[in-house]
Amino acid sequence: MSETQVASSTEQPPTNPGINQGYKHLTPSDVEHFLHKGWLRVPNAIKQEYIDKWMQDLWTRIDYDQNDKSTWRDEYLHLPRHREVPAEEFAPEAWDKIVEICGGEHNIDSVRERYYGDAFIINFGTEEKAAEDPVFKPQDRAGWHTDDDWYRMFLDSSGNALTIIHVFTDIPERGGGTCVCEDGLEGVVKYLYDHPEGLDPPLNGRHCQHVKGCKQFSTVVAKKGDVIILHGLLPHTASPNYLHYARVISNPHVSLHSPHNLNRPDGNYSLLEQVILRNLGRDSVPELVPTRERKSWYPRNAGFKRAKAEAELRRMIAVAKARGLDKSAVDSIYLRRGTKEFEEFEKRNGFDKEVNQDSGLLMEQHRL
Repeated sequence: MSETQVASSTEQPPTNPGINQGYKHLTPSDVEHFLHKGWLRVPNAIKQEYIDKWMQDLWTRIDYDQNDKSTWRDEYLHLPRHREVPAEEFAPEAWDKIVEICGGEHNIDSVRERYYGDAFIINFGTEEKAAEDPVFKPQDRAGWHTDDDWYRMFLDSSGNALTIIHVFTDIPERGGGTCVCEDGLEGVVKYLYDHPEGLDPPLNGRHCQHVKGCKQFSTVVAKKGDVIILHGLLPHTASPNYLHYARVISNPHVSLHSPHNLNRPDGNYSLLEQVILRNLGRDSVPELVPTRERKSWYPRNAGFKRAKAEAELRRMIAVAKARGLDKSAVDSIYLRRGTKEFEEFEKRNGFDKEVNQDSGLLMEQHRL
């Protein structure tokens, strides 16, 4: 990441003394960095075979000419997922660190988002942006948020315990890397503490309004194959791509099977829990009681992404046939509808849940 310190930092809350020791994969500097900044980079962690395999039909899927930027109709695209593999197979070193951040694999949901795939997010930039030479002021950006489109969010919610950035192309300076607000964590956790009724999606950044007054920002600068691990309550937003190239990432999550425990008598908190407590300036939160029931729904943002799947699949099949191959040569879960494999895919991604009738599905592509 490149760091932006826009003013002298304010005094930080004390580190919680009940630090879980005995990490095998997290280094002391990893622990300190995650605890104080809310994120961690694991370099060259993605197996190259998945980058090569999944990127080879990217341009077919989106129907753009890689070598003709005039065909790049949209600046920003979110794609559906056609292929996925277990998280520990995709990026083993990153997974080992994720497990320790979560306090052990026994805390991680055994089904929800346990596979990672090719649901790419592409920031192309524009010709106009490439001609600019602006000073990037992250606190002035719109769109600051934390990820949650499928559950009622409380302070202890762990549905998106971690937000993960998988880097499929190099991301240089000014290349559209995700921007995070490190000192924004405090405002998010305090907002959630003050709202025990919870927040229903779409959150629309209501818990991130304080970011415009924050001072500590970092923007992702990374190499292809890197994995960036964000605490689920770390505010982040897209940054402009001034280089007018295809910056490709994916953005899955780690889900726990139970809420965080912010009142452990032995003080043996996971790193995830320590970050929350540290930013509250507390050793525990025994009074935390949600005032509404916990609820979860079909992921709202999946609406517009999955609507693209059939057209992508048709193009993938057409290219295969043009090469003299049968459609069975195309690797897509959408060719296996009606199978047990497809049913498990649906469940892993929350597509077996009911749509929230109050908010419906988002059917329009996000804009920068």
